[in-house]
Amino acid sequence: MKLRHPQSGALYALQDDALVRVEQGEQVGLFRADGSYVSGTLRQADPHFAGWVAGAGAAPRTIPATPRSSGVAIPELSSPRMRGAQPQGRQPDMDLGLSGRKVLVTAASRGIGLAIARCFADQGADVALCARASGGLESARKELEARGAKVFAKSVDVADGEALTAFVGEAAAALGGLDVFVANASAGAGQGEAAWQANFDIDVMSAARGVQAALPFLTKSDAASVVFISSTAALEYLGVPQPYNAMKAALIAHANDLSQALARQGVRVNVVSPGPIYFEGGNWQMIEQTMPAIYKMALAQCAIGRMGTPDEVARVVVFLASPAASLVTGANVVVDGGFTKRVAY
Repeated sequence: MKLRHPQSGALYALQDDALVRVEQGEQVGLFRADGSYVSGTLRQADPHFAGWVAGAGAAPRTIPATPRSSGVAIPELSSPRMRGAQPQGRQPDMDLGLSGRKVLVTAASRGIGLAIARCFADQGADVALCARASGGLESARKELEARGAKVFAKSVDVADGEALTAFVGEAAAALGGLDVFVANASAGAGQGEAAWQANFDIDVMSAARGVQAALPFLTKSDAASVVFISSTAALEYLGVPQPYNAMKAALIAHANDLSQALARQGVRVNVVSPGPIYFEGGNWQMIEQTMPAIYKMALAQCAIGRMGTPDEVARVVVFLASPAASLVTGANVVVDGGFTKRVAY
């Protein structure tokens, strides 16, 4: 079985001797599962991809690879509040206390970030959002405004500390303050020194700088909250060492420190760590289409029989950020459908 790398186009195949054979054009190389070179004319390979290929070719697991549509169903919730409106005669099961709150979400033009912004808007909050690409931002802004929210949207590269700091101030001015800061931006998976720097700048420093910039506004709120989006990649070995895993772990550690340091200032700090989340145009859809064996292997690890959705992550983030979770700080809430197997004491 050969798998094609989605970016380089190289073909990866696991041999009987447990080495990964990589073919790119006329060059061929043999590599270990960690991506280290063994022999051949091709001397470089993607270690993350090589690790996935080696894992996909291993002995079958006892858990069957079930289709995405099977397993535990996504529950149908009541209709969005749409700025407080409720069907006649029906009251919400729990008021999260978010009506009129001011929320900032980074990297919120698609996927999990947009789902978070949408869920806040449905709870009656006003939202500021940023992303690098302006096209998706405009679409997100229109959608959130249609839900009744006041929206401030701006194209920002969160790796640029000055630009991010300026955006936080502009967002607070536009919304009339800040109650919640959600750090969702990530550079994603990658290898090499450039990936280390990108994950540090985007995953870690945008969160750290964002909190610092938001703090003067958050301390004026009577229900201030910060949520970092980490990953289950920070918690368990996923086949190959990579910067993404380490930097997501750094986020959890920094959030824990902040939760202690900022508690007396009335600011709660928590983390949400999603497992595999499937949505159109997302990483797992790409993996499903280009690396079906790897996709099935990951799906088989999901105890509930399917991957999660951005909305399911968003619901947890919004509850954790809301006054309804007023006693929760310093927590790392895993949202993964049983993907991770550790005992989390």
